Amino acid sequence: MATINTLSSLSAKTGFGGLVSGMDIDELVKSYTTRSRQKILKEQQAVQKLEWKQAAYRTVTKALSEFQSSYLDVLSATNFRSSSFFNTAKATSSSSAVSVIGTAAAMEGNIVIDYVSQLAEKQKISSGSPVSKALGGTIAGQTPGSLSADDISSLLSSIGGKSISLSLEGRVRTITFDESFIQSVNSDPTSAGLESALQAAVDKAFGTTNAEDRLITVSIKGDRLSFKADGSEIIVKAVGGDTAALNKLGLSNEQSSRLSLYSSLDSFFFAGDLDPNTDTLKFKINSVEFEIGRDKSLYDIMREINASEAGVTLSYSSIADTFTLTAKDAGAGDNIVINDTEGNLLSVLGLTTDSGAKVEYGKNAVLSVNGQRIQRSSNIFKIDGINIELLQKTEAGAPPVNISIKEDSSSLKETIQKFLDDYNALVDLISGLVSEKTNPKYPPLSEEQKSEMTEKQIEQWEAKAKAGMLNGDPVLRGILSGLRSAMNSTAKSGGLSLFDMGISSGSYQDNGKLKIVNEAKLLDALKTRAAEISDLFSDSETGLAHKINNIIQKATKKTGVQNQRGTLIELAGIELTSSDTQNNITKNIQAANKRIDALQSRLIADEARLWKKFSAMETALQRLDVQGSMLLQFGSNK
Repeated sequence: MATINTLSSLSAKTGFGGLVSGMDIDELVKSYTTRSRQKILKEQQAVQKLEWKQAAYRTVTKALSEFQSSYLDVLSATNFRSSSFFNTAKATSSSSAVSVIGTAAAMEGNIVIDYVSQLAEKQKISSGSPVSKALGGTIAGQTPGSLSADDISSLLSSIGGKSISLSLEGRVRTITFDESFIQSVNSDPTSAGLESALQAAVDKAFGTTNAEDRLITVSIKGDRLSFKADGSEIIVKAVGGDTAALNKLGLSNEQSSRLSLYSSLDSFFFAGDLDPNTDTLKFKINSVEFEIGRDKSLYDIMREINASEAGVTLSYSSIADTFTLTAKDAGAGDNIVINDTEGNLLSVLGLTTDSGAKVEYGKNAVLSVNGQRIQRSSNIFKIDGINIELLQKTEAGAPPVNISIKEDSSSLKETIQKFLDDYNALVDLISGLVSEKTNPKYPPLSEEQKSEMTEKQIEQWEAKAKAGMLNGDPVLRGILSGLRSAMNSTAKSGGLSLFDMGISSGSYQDNGKLKIVNEAKLLDALKTRAAEISDLFSDSETGLAHKINNIIQKATKKTGVQNQRGTLIELAGIELTSSDTQNNITKNIQAANKRIDALQSRLIADEARLWKKFSAMETALQRLDVQGSMLLQFGSNK
């Protein structure tokens, strides 16, 4: 808050007051600088009024935001924008196997689900086998498909003393082909001997003591080496950049047993080979066509498919190393129809019948309701105004599930009354600020004036001085008009209005406040016209709650850059956000404070100049006095 200085105090004293002349220099300087002091005081009073105005705007912003949080927020238990909030029919289920929610269309009564013999399921197509190429390679030898003792001897001479790195789900170990390894293989220079020595080295590196606890299995069939870890990813790497040992074993640096979802298709080690003659891979899923370049990653492909209108979700399991297409809708029928149209991507992903894909067809939910066997394509459906969700099957011979619907309009009536009370308080606040008269006889007090008053007197004075800060304010008048207009409308042409619910506004003097004038009419409407009441408040386009929320949001939106926020936020800002200092009123206050600083600097300079002149006058007078005294003394001596 700005400090308003007194008009009578001097900013600077640079001389002695009237010791010779007998004049009151202080008063003379004040007199000559009165106009400058009045300018400063006027600016300081303007700053004080701006601060009061800003505080008043922020009071309105806070009240609007609190009303919005209580009655219009999706997380509020009393969200008037939610159609389900107006459900006076409360549904309960006797079993955890069935979840129920009443709607505005539900009527009092009971529904009996005799049994649930089958839940609805979604169709799935999964890879029939791992889609990644097994981690391995072909060891060079003289005869393809086999390793002779000479081949193994040549291999050992090439890799002796070298190392390779194995990473198992991020756990890295180094395998060194040391003298012990060489001796072990030389004792049995066959594929089986090489496999045994390599398996022992891997087991030792990963701390395996029992074969049944083995993490990685090494296999050498003929001249083919492979590493396998069920449900886990293995990566082989060169040690210190030396790839010689890997190359001799037929392996590649950073070769993996699992696909990388973020690498391009051309860099994958698929179990099957992509068609080398096709640059653009094309396929259809439920008549939706896709075109995929070979530079795309599996992540990009999955995201494109899942966001499309194909009605499926493609996922990958690194544990099973398989892809799965799942229909978004449950129910019986062939809900996933796929085929490669150019290239063989779907086949390589193991999702076509010729690649051994596994198909699990969807199922309908099967249940009996009030003795009638029915089927539904989803586990979520509506019966007689009750939203029902099947969570599990019921056991044979289990008691039936009883769904009870009871009408309870009294609690909703109390909430509507609270809504009206808070709305009226909001209207009172805004209309009071807009209509409050100003009192020019009570300007902001200076510090000197406050020093002469009691705290009570200051409080009473400032209450009158603050009056009318927002009198006739166009922004607040617009908000108030919008609120009144919204509350007097209907949700749809010819639809229900608040008046039809026994709610009406008072006289003009009441500023559009609302009250329940016919309680019986309200209770009857809640019981018999719940769906219409829901439309009146929560219809997404014309509902009263949505209209009010839009009005409040336009006024109090706190996010976004300057000039894109709510009107009240742009005007006055709000605490604990960037708008606290980035708003129009604060800018005006800052500009006024700069003017005050400039005026005060000028005042100090003027005072110094005047004091210098008066000091010079005092000095001259003093010299004249001294000279006069000397002349008188000289005359008397004669």
